[in-house]
Amino acid sequence: MIVRRDFDFEASHQLPNHPGRCRRLHGHSYRLRVACRAAVDPRTGIAIDFADLKHVVRTHVLEALDHTHLNDLLPLPSAENIVAWIWARLAAQGLPLWELVLWESPGCSVAYHGPDAEPPAAPGRP
Repeated sequence: MIVRRDFDFEASHQLPNHPGRCRRLHGHSYRLRVACRAAVDPRTGIAIDFADLKHVVRTHVLEALDHTHLNDLLPLPSAENIVAWIWARLAAQGLPLWELVLWESPGCSVAYHGPDAEPPAAPGRP
């Protein structure tokens, strides 16, 4: 079973190596979707309790990211690097993560399935 829950947070960042407008300081209303994969407990009928998932994400991710300047946490806070950072924080709490989706704005998102699912680096890139 895949259990999903969405969360919102506000944060600023700048991408110093970006060739366009994102080089300048700006902010986003981020949306994070956390998807966990677990078997349904036949005793409770629940795979992951929504309240438990909310507590873990709020405590270990949102409290660190909401209303912050993300460059203070990550040297290059692109959506790709932010979602990988979030994955590491949640995986350390034992969540059975399946997918994270992070939207910087409506229509612009990245999906992440963990470090083991990363494609090889593009030619000429580390």
